Amino acid sequence: MLHALPRRSLRSRAGSPLVLPVLLITAASGAFGGLALAAPATQPAAEAALRPTALPFTPPVVALEQVADLDRASRSRPRAALTPKPSPKPVAVAPVAAPEPVAPKPVAVPKPSRTRVRAPAAAVRTGGTCPVPSASFTDTYGAARSGGRSHMGTDLLASYGAPVYAVASGVVDTTSSSNGGISLYLRAGNGERYFYAHNSENVARDGQRVEAGDLIARVGSTGNAGSTNHVHFEREVGGQSVNPYAFLRRIC
Repeated sequence: MLHALPRRSLRSRAGSPLVLPVLLITAASGAFGGLALAAPATQPAAEAALRPTALPFTPPVVALEQVADLDRASRSRPRAALTPKPSPKPVAVAPVAAPEPVAPKPVAVPKPSRTRVRAPAAAVRTGGTCPVPSASFTDTYGAARSGGRSHMGTDLLASYGAPVYAVASGVVDTTSSSNGGISLYLRAGNGERYFYAHNSENVARDGQRVEAGDLIARVGSTGNAGSTNHVHFEREVGGQSVNPYAFLRRIC
């Protein structure tokens, strides 16, 4: 019966030959949430066939885990709270004892050097050196002196400060008294002893070892010499006083 119907009537019932496929495509797209655009039923079949069919937009399938990651990435993450590090415990430092002050070592101050002054060659004789080469003297041994005393030596008159030398090698013992003033004894190595009195100064130190011809004192007028500059010179042999005049005449 259907085959008997005219071809014109089939076209009129079903409409345009493209309507059914369009409807099928639209229904399928609706299952994924899309809508298809179909040509209007009133358009002619020839125009509909030439017109391109618009395909529905299919959204990409994104896994739920990716959506969650994107959502987390879009939000700013709060910075983790910084936990303050504990302060290091103070290290106990043993107190350092202050260094004890060191007392400076005493510096040895050298004693002023004394230039060794020797008697001139003319004053050196065999048996001794003239004690005062520039002196003048006479034999006054045993002459009376004040207080009932007698003169026990020879006075060697010379200018104030004139050099006085050791007549022999020995050791000096310095002394002083009201009568002799600044004086010294010279203990010679041959056992004799010589006494020098009324000096202005003693150049040799007490206990000093000297050689014959060394400068040991200077002429003065200390003690009871009055105003006369001279050296009172005595000589002892074996502990006994002897007249020094001949001795002095031989070496001066």
